[in-house]
Amino acid sequence: MGQTRGIMPILTKPCEGKLSEETQEMLRSSRTRAGWGVYHCETCGQTVGVEDSGGKWAPEKHWPSVVYPARKVVVNRYQAKRYSES
Repeated sequence: MGQTRGIMPILTKPCEGKLSEETQEMLRSSRTRAGWGVYHCETCGQTVGVEDSGGKWAPEKHWPSVVYPARKVVVNRYQAKRYSES
């Protein structure tokens, strides 16, 4: 009927993902919450989160054709809530 439908772009395959050796070493030796940060994928260059998979850090699954919003990483410490005993 004369109307053209929008065409949804076909996503490419997900990136295999790889972290640099420096990033791997920093994450392995860190006892802090460094894994909650975002790091550059060596394969596609996107900034992505990381996850621990069996003792080795790997980038989260991501697609190079998708633009992800930037994460806001909070580095400050938080005061734990104290619950009073009633």
